[in-house]
Amino acid sequence: MCSLQIEEVTLHNHGDEIISSWNASFIAGESVSIYSGKQITSTAILLMLGGYLKPEQGAVWLVEEGRKKPVSPAHIGIASIHHIYEPIPYLRVEEMLLLQANLFRVKKKEELIEKVMDDWNLDGVRRDRYVDLSPINQLKASIAAALIHQPQILLLDHPELGLTDEEWRQFSSILQPIVQRDKLILILTTLRRDVWNEYQTKMDLSIKKEDRL
Repeated sequence: MCSLQIEEVTLHNHGDEIISSWNASFIAGESVSIYSGKQITSTAILLMLGGYLKPEQGAVWLVEEGRKKPVSPAHIGIASIHHIYEPIPYLRVEEMLLLQANLFRVKKKEELIEKVMDDWNLDGVRRDRYVDLSPINQLKASIAAALIHQPQILLLDHPELGLTDEEWRQFSSILQPIVQRDKLILILTTLRRDVWNEYQTKMDLSIKKEDRL
């Protein structure tokens, strides 16, 4: 079983302190929600936890069988990061999955493509272009692609954006069983308090700096 370990991390964004001397550990199967009144603040946290943004102090480690190693793209699944990374719009769903499988040199890729397609009920839209999908199917397809290389950590940046309440409930009912079954560490950022409140492990970055963490 793996864990994500945060050691004495301090992170700033344009001179504004986001977190200071943060210590935490998240384990396989755990879901974490991060709330912030500002999208850029929680997105910076997400990038840092994924190893894409270096903190000013401290470190983030993946721990497996007692061994610590820096987090790398091979450990991470990212569906999208708003204004930074989005799926290629004109690829068909099955092409998205195949592209990711090839990028990570996935073994038994045809088998894994069918698995994630089934997990997210995407077979009916497998030949549709990403840009033509409904918002909820775009989200499902991007997560399916993010999970094709079987990462230990899934990062979701404000996945509720563009979804109705009913669509979010539908999505959430699929997401949590997969996190538990595949022993993923899910870290989700959100701008909605109701989404944030769904999770037992929570971070609130909206309060004044001296009261954080």
